[in-house]
Amino acid sequence: MSCYDPENRRTGEFAEAFLVLADGSDVRRMALPVENMGAERFRLYGEMDLAALRQEVDGPYREVHDELAAIPMFGYNNSAFNRKHNQAWTQHLGRSMWSMSWQHHYAAALLIHFYRRITPPEYQSPAHMRLVYAVATAADWLTGLTIITDDWMDGARVRNGRPAWHLRHPRSFVNDNLIMAAQALNVLSSVVPDRHPFKRQMYDRGVRQLTHDAHYFAYLSVQDLRRSQAPAGGTDHSTASVDDITLDAYHSAVFNRATDWIYFLVSLSRMLACYGAQIPDGGAFTDYIAGAATATCVVDDIVDEPTGEDIRNGEPAIQLLLAVHKAKGLLGPIPDEEAAEILRTLRNHVGVDTDTDAELVQRLYARHGIPALALDYLEAVLDRLLELRRAAFEECGAPGDVPAFMLHWLAIDQGGATERAQESGDLLRQERFRDLVAQLSHADEGGSVAARS
Repeated sequence: MSCYDPENRRTGEFAEAFLVLADGSDVRRMALPVENMGAERFRLYGEMDLAALRQEVDGPYREVHDELAAIPMFGYNNSAFNRKHNQAWTQHLGRSMWSMSWQHHYAAALLIHFYRRITPPEYQSPAHMRLVYAVATAADWLTGLTIITDDWMDGARVRNGRPAWHLRHPRSFVNDNLIMAAQALNVLSSVVPDRHPFKRQMYDRGVRQLTHDAHYFAYLSVQDLRRSQAPAGGTDHSTASVDDITLDAYHSAVFNRATDWIYFLVSLSRMLACYGAQIPDGGAFTDYIAGAATATCVVDDIVDEPTGEDIRNGEPAIQLLLAVHKAKGLLGPIPDEEAAEILRTLRNHVGVDTDTDAELVQRLYARHGIPALALDYLEAVLDRLLELRRAAFEECGAPGDVPAFMLHWLAIDQGGATERAQESGDLLRQERFRDLVAQLSHADEGGSVAARS
């Protein structure tokens, strides 16, 4: 008998059992909010409740996440050897990804939050949320594989208080990424009921996100190539393309790092809630998501700067872009010798993986006021977000608390192990930012209806 099962029967059997709840309710038979398919605006419900959302992530969402870790791998389910060995590792990997998540399951939390904000309570029953948690698991795994890859490429040694995955499993590391990608798509293809009008679009969006991953990591790969070609003790051996960088390039860097990911998560929530093409896929709503992503990236860059990691890795962080912007006279007149010093230091020491090089760049930043400029930039971004939020609400009724969620979730610490959560919270509580974050925390939606069920 062939070990290959083209009908994927064991996975189908798993999905059938998964979609029936203990009380007998069946996810495949539940009503879907198909009335949203022709809506031109989001219908808003409830409000942001971070405490409840955190309990939801740690409780019912985690139960579904760990249950789905046992979903049979696609295609080879007739093999007893595969089920005993390969499937055992896949299940271990899926459950272990819980501890490897970025910022306490940021992806799943945002997807769940956005779904609850745009969906009536009658479509937030346990059966409905079981499907939402399943799609959130797929999103979590697609995000997680980028985190463990990023840790490997950055040479990180710790993730959430535990040794980074590439250090714990150096032999299986590459295949583990392939497994998580395959299993995420397996969930989207097998667990989402066929009758859901956006099943195909959710799957296609997951595939598209994998291509985005390849695009994102290409930048880091070319840095490694430059590093390998740099002469020892030579000049101009930065792995960052310093001469190509201006502050305008930060928008592209943020798109790769965050904007497309946030839009991916919001898109899955939209499709789960059956909002169709009448909601604009671009314009003010996209600008709003990009603005929120920019704010979180700037916060991340500011709290990372003291560690020197972004400098060592040649990341296009806000400090580097501001320094180049200043050297090119784009922030005001600057003496030629001062501009030359900035560019010379950046060309020779950014992306060079030593403490000495990172310290030289940090001292340069301090001399030229770059940390203060980064704080000014963050304040301007937060201020601009208030305008972007209003425009997005007027365009399509977008929930007004997305930026506040994204900023507050950065500061959630998980048992003292979440990377720089305390620093993020301290930064956002500074007097110059506190009022802006408070304003963003008030959704400013002109009133929403209903509440969390």
